[in-house]
Amino acid sequence: MIDLARILFAAVMGACVTLGLLVVPTIARGAKGAAVPGATAVLLVAWLAVAVAATSTGAHHVAVAPALAVALSALWLGAGPLRRAWEGASMTGIVALQALRFGGGGRVLAVRGGWLPERYGTPFGAADIALALGAVVLAWAWSKQAPWARRATLGWAVLGVAVTVGGMVVQARLVRPMPGFEGLWSAFLTPVLLALLVVAGYRALALNRSR
Repeated sequence: MIDLARILFAAVMGACVTLGLLVVPTIARGAKGAAVPGATAVLLVAWLAVAVAATSTGAHHVAVAPALAVALSALWLGAGPLRRAWEGASMTGIVALQALRFGGGGRVLAVRGGWLPERYGTPFGAADIALALGAVVLAWAWSKQAPWARRATLGWAVLGVAVTVGGMVVQARLVRPMPGFEGLWSAFLTPVLLALLVVAGYRALALNRSR
């Protein structure tokens, strides 16, 4: 018999590792000093290890994702070396990282398997897929230097932040107990992807103002 929970955990784990591997070179391309991507790599590996350990034992808490997302956003936009790195990084790369949200479509399968409530898994799984599709289109637009990419990215980022925050609120109310794959997504992917949305929106807004 297929263990859907294990398959979904492995899929989320793969998305986490992929995101961690892609964040570092994205930062490195805009970094002013080699220590920035190096330190970030160490931080992401340590964070992922803790997240896997916590969610494997069921120790994840619903307050983890929003707290980490706020802390990471403040760090990336407030710390001088990191902020300068993101300001110099490719918008194509920053936006394209959100394509990993396609993995959120697995929530629809989790609903069918009885691991997540339908009121949470179906709408937010579909929302992740929609945001990922938007990321693909916008990454292409940035690669082609399309003039409409700035405003479209700003709107997409604002919508993405709203959807992600809404998902955390609904998750906190409805998902009990939290399966391991969802806990891992919340402990690692949600904070990183939300912070990346904030960075993308910040960059798009700054570029709009500079025109």
